[in-house]
Amino acid sequence: MRLETSQDLLERLREKYGTSWYGLGRLIGVHENTITNWKGGRTIVDRRFAPRIAHLLDEPTEYDVACLEAQRETEPDMKKVWERIAQKFRSHAASVLLVSALMFGVGSAGKTEAAEHSPADAGSPPMYVMTNRRRRRPWWDFATWIPLPA
Repeated sequence: MRLETSQDLLERLREKYGTSWYGLGRLIGVHENTITNWKGGRTIVDRRFAPRIAHLLDEPTEYDVACLEAQRETEPDMKKVWERIAQKFRSHAASVLLVSALMFGVGSAGKTEAAEHSPADAGSPPMYVMTNRRRRRPWWDFATWIPLPA
């Protein structure tokens, strides 16, 4: 089995979401020049983007990391190790997908009657997402530089 390269993973993402290379950069969260370098094979996708790519492709992160590391590896013995790891996670992902399809039904569309009347959803408050990002004031806001008398 031939492992996927970073270009293969990116191409699968483009096909799945039907986006341009520029749109792919926005989808992953990188600059378009980075995508151009990945696409051209000048650089390999960094491992820190593997979880995002795996999430978008609905596959295990371990598989994507192993594929990227196998592509990056120069030592033949270690390259084989990464290939074996990737194959295990690829086959594991396929078996999990098959089991989940059999458990939940492949062609079942929409909610079931039991899910429509779920007591967990009834009257539940909306969910809010908070962030730790600090708001920065613009440099021209002089009131933050020197406290002015009231």
